[in-house]
Amino acid sequence: MKENDNINEINLAEVLSILLDRKIFIGSFIILFGILSLFIALSIPNIYTSSALLNPSKTDESLSGKLGSYSAIAGFAGFSLPSDGGTDSQEAMARIKSYDFFVNEFLPNIKLANLIAAEDWEIESNTIKYNKKLFDDTKNKWVRKANFPYGPKPSDQEAYEEYLKKLFVSEDKITQFVTLSFEHYSPYVAQKWVELSVEKINNYMRNIDQELARNSINFLEEISSQTNLTQVKDTISVLLKQQLETLMLTESSDNYVYEYIETPLAPEKKSRPSRAIICILITAFGGFLGSFISLVMHYRKS
Repeated sequence: MKENDNINEINLAEVLSILLDRKIFIGSFIILFGILSLFIALSIPNIYTSSALLNPSKTDESLSGKLGSYSAIAGFAGFSLPSDGGTDSQEAMARIKSYDFFVNEFLPNIKLANLIAAEDWEIESNTIKYNKKLFDDTKNKWVRKANFPYGPKPSDQEAYEEYLKKLFVSEDKITQFVTLSFEHYSPYVAQKWVELSVEKINNYMRNIDQELARNSINFLEEISSQTNLTQVKDTISVLLKQQLETLMLTESSDNYVYEYIETPLAPEKKSRPSRAIICILITAFGGFLGSFISLVMHYRKS
């Protein structure tokens, strides 16, 4: 056991001796990679993240779950109704991340080039720089070269993939508060996208609930006309009142699903990259590479 320890100590001492003998060589690698790291870190554009903290305006179940209150009547009439699908907030979070919401509510209200072709932001002029191989800003024209089935202009599915990369939605399991964030080269674009998403999801969910409430009212009125049972008519009357109240609620509230606790800002500070960490990692890699090459050269000669 002691013999192995002595061998390890001798080997370590030998390695340290080799590295010390080649300290100038290794130091040149550290300096070279340190300079390189500065160029790399400075060439990476800033990314800004704008976030909103949201409070669910309603804590009851989603409207699909509310229909369960008269599923028995639906069964009596030969219909089946959807079961409980979670809270309104959870449904809204899922819809924000859905392709349908993106295509119908988000994409028509943004500049596609800001999502696909942006590559930097000029602070002084507050202008976005675009990748010239993808988008010609002077002509407002897509110029990218793409193979079938893609064209110069990115498809909705391509745009959706980029949308998911820049969108962050999370729920605090204890408070049920929701954080909605977007990141972009421009802090103002990130802020605008958060505000747009909150506005659109409130309207989107309102429209869904309005349509479902109206369909429920029509359904209940139809069932009521088909039965003469007093007990069933009384139950339908109560359910009709509930659906009318739901319909009234959709018309009276702007913050239908979410209301702001903290509104989104155009952040003054970037969220990434961390240039100091980039410099440290690349410089450390240069030191490791120089040491490795030194050892390889020494033992090859041996």
